[in-house]
Amino acid sequence: MNKKNMTKILTLIMKTGKSIIGYKEVQKSVRGSKLIVYSSQLSMERKKTLEDDCKSKSIQSIEFDGSSFELGLACRRNFRISALAVKSSGDADLSSLDSIINS
Repeated sequence: MNKKNMTKILTLIMKTGKSIIGYKEVQKSVRGSKLIVYSSQLSMERKKTLEDDCKSKSIQSIEFDGSSFELGLACRRNFRISALAVKSSGDADLSSLDSIINS
């Protein structure tokens, strides 16, 4: 899946679903999330911590192929977003993300 399709899905999640923005907030609320998306600019230490939390709680995580500013724009925000927790997908179809998650 390319960045354009990922952006469409994230935009739909932000419009119709429920999500939490920001690394610290996402780290606090990994439990109960359906998906974690984080920027490729996130430091290795933070990536490892976030991925370990996701694995321990059986939550899927995806690295967004772009900067934190690009992730913010994909979510229709004019600021940087380092991490995003999807609590409810709304009208978005998360099954189309399986090809990214399982690779």
